[in-house]
Amino acid sequence: MWTVPDVLLSLAPADLPTNRSARFDGTGCEVPLDRFDPPDRDIIRRLYAAVKQVHALRQAGGPEAAFVGAVVGATADGGLMAAASALGDATRSAGRATPEVYKALHDVRGGGLTVFLGAAELLAAAPSDRGLLRMAADAARDHAKIMRNLLPDIDPVGRAADESAKPHGIDHFTTKWAGARVGPGATVAVRCAFAGDVSARCLETASVDRVVYNYVNNAARFSADGAVTLWVVPAGAGLSRWVVQNAIAPDQAAFLAERVGGDLGRLFGGGITRGGTGIGLANCADVVADCFGLDGPAEAVRSGYLGAALRGSDFYAWFHWPSLAHPPRD
Repeated sequence: MWTVPDVLLSLAPADLPTNRSARFDGTGCEVPLDRFDPPDRDIIRRLYAAVKQVHALRQAGGPEAAFVGAVVGATADGGLMAAASALGDATRSAGRATPEVYKALHDVRGGGLTVFLGAAELLAAAPSDRGLLRMAADAARDHAKIMRNLLPDIDPVGRAADESAKPHGIDHFTTKWAGARVGPGATVAVRCAFAGDVSARCLETASVDRVVYNYVNNAARFSADGAVTLWVVPAGAGLSRWVVQNAIAPDQAAFLAERVGGDLGRLFGGGITRGGTGIGLANCADVVADCFGLDGPAEAVRSGYLGAALRGSDFYAWFHWPSLAHPPRD
């Protein structure tokens, strides 16, 4: 049995308050489809159809071979990955890419889709791997929710279902990551000491997943040894602290020192990246700030609701989320 490391407890204050009079419901980040140029709308619909179909097949049951065939078949020719990579080009060329559109584009072509595509590629070589089957199914389900969260008119019926009350316990968020292989060679371990319900409905669940997928995808990309650990621990009354840990190489540590010095909170302002866009962590700050009813992402980082720290060669990115037992202020 493991104990919560002191480093996790030292990252931020405990008992962080919420300023909301009603629980965060997962809304507030929506971007209608007509904000994108027509070619990008077509790509968005194609991506959504792919992940929704995979999730529907898994829900329906049936032979595993048929499910594997559907997953591998959807991605085998590289077309889905190419479409995801091209998403946003038309909207940017047309001069329609506002900050809100940029943020939505990042999580639509990232998030669960990144994990799904990686699992599908591995499944092609190991079709009997049950862990990969689970990864592909869970990532497809999660990404469909994320897309409905961001794009309310992509599936109005599904969106309406996501708005209904449906508590999600901590196992919904942690089980899928235990042993998950992400990126070219990273494996995720889970250490959870938190118990209870995390979210009240699917739209809120998608918001939590947006942050976790951004953190894990980043950690998998930069992990120096292929190991990523997701920790979830209590942090005050009715509050959970989520921490994603990975070792980084000396050159990555040097890059961070050069770009942000000792203030890793600057990573959440966007624009600081090594080969990416820098938007993902900024999206995370938006979500967490909205969840707690803060004045903005800068306050969320400044007060420790989310952030990052380097301890030796280990990089820690964290955020907080209130459980259903954590009431809003009166």
